[in-house]
Amino acid sequence: MVRNLILCSSLLCLLSACRPGDSAEEVKAPPLTAREALIQSLPVVEIQLKGITPETLPAEIEKHRGKVVFVDYWATWCPMCLDSFHHLSEWHQEYADQGLVILAINLDEDNESNRKVVKEYLTEYRAPFENFICSAAPDTKPVEKFGIEGSTLPFCQIFNREGELVVALGNVNPDHLYDQRSISAALKTLFPQSASTKNDSK
Repeated sequence: MVRNLILCSSLLCLLSACRPGDSAEEVKAPPLTAREALIQSLPVVEIQLKGITPETLPAEIEKHRGKVVFVDYWATWCPMCLDSFHHLSEWHQEYADQGLVILAINLDEDNESNRKVVKEYLTEYRAPFENFICSAAPDTKPVEKFGIEGSTLPFCQIFNREGELVVALGNVNPDHLYDQRSISAALKTLFPQSASTKNDSK
């Protein structure tokens, strides 16, 4: 009987990973990654997910004439899109006050289930910019009509303050690849005062 009690006690201790001096307060959470820290620094926002088509996109861009418009195309099935999505928030934080508008266009099929998943993702990432989902039927080939090179993601288009397309970055042309460095360089060109302000503050 005593032997059985000892065995049971030992098993319980192993299962609970008990060690002398352990407490909940001593168990430290792992440090936040740069991405997690950025997301947690953002205010919680209520996501408005609006429909958009290749035909209605020009009107959305025209609404913001006088500002730089950054159109980013992404999808939940695109790992590269998800991996870089938090950078949109970085650019929004850095340039919104200077006239940057980000239009993030999701290219998942537009249905109730996908809208729920997309909104949950945007809510988790506290996406503080304008968010859309392509509401055009897949058989109309909206990816081609949006002008996405090679019909591959990620892809972005940047329009100047006059509404002219000045930069397009994707995964087809090696000289115009979608990556953080290329996009940051393009934005610095369009917002030269940002670089000079930083230099003045040093």
